[in-house]
Amino acid sequence: MIPKLATAFLCLCLLPGCSKIIQNLAQEGGAGTSATAEPASNEVSFLQRPPKPGTKVNVATKTSFKFTFEGKVFREVDEDSAQISVQASDEFRVTKATIDVKQLFTTKQEGTGDEKKSVNPLAGSRFIVTRNDDGKLSAQDGSGTKVATAQLAQIKEHFGTIFETDKTVEFLPKRAVKIGEKLIPSSDAVLKLLGQKDDGATVIDGVEFILHSGTAERAAFAVTLTFTQKVDPRTRLRAKLAGTIDIRPKDSQISAISLKGPLTLLDAGGNDKGNGDLSIDATATFL
Repeated sequence: MIPKLATAFLCLCLLPGCSKIIQNLAQEGGAGTSATAEPASNEVSFLQRPPKPGTKVNVATKTSFKFTFEGKVFREVDEDSAQISVQASDEFRVTKATIDVKQLFTTKQEGTGDEKKSVNPLAGSRFIVTRNDDGKLSAQDGSGTKVATAQLAQIKEHFGTIFETDKTVEFLPKRAVKIGEKLIPSSDAVLKLLGQKDDGATVIDGVEFILHSGTAERAAFAVTLTFTQKVDPRTRLRAKLAGTIDIRPKDSQISAISLKGPLTLLDAGGNDKGNGDLSIDATATFL
């Protein structure tokens, strides 16, 4: 049970993930389509624009959970931060970028045991990553030396989505959205937004995105959703999350995520077997 449960926690703690936030945030500006008409003051129009070379952005993500299972408390905090400098892009995605990894670590504690901190070897290093014509990634370190295979695998795991076509905000309509309007994205759309693959083991329901406020620089959505993941044939892990997601209207890029809520471990009969809480926070600063 514990290894599978730990895997489920890992998936939850990587929901937006630094790499997914970076993918959304590294797309400042660009040559996208201009609005055909100025929207009313109580409406927000969202434009989709490709990334712009020369964009620099600092991103930081922190996810944490505390969970009690069979009388034992499990705690985990994942923190990462990086600066992304876009060097090249096409009409769909970033094709070359410099990644300065500032922090990338996990802190864990089980019961009253000692707190253990694990620092990813990418932390403190600079990489120049290129998406090749065949879609595969290659990378050099700060000195221009080709990185080892194991290191490239780590880069792909944590930052690979930067170089993919962004489909995380496909739920936004082409028309203007009114302040107070409720959007109900599909489960698949929310999975993409949260950086998860549709593996058949995860269900998103109770989704509501309500446009709370909007300016030219920031549209704030009040968000609620329930994330249920199958741990094994007899166990499900459920997270009921609420908070805000900010999206920049001029390019439909996510600029902040703040979600938190209770976790519950359920048996086949729907009975509680453990409980806790999860929080996710991500921010970006454009330079």
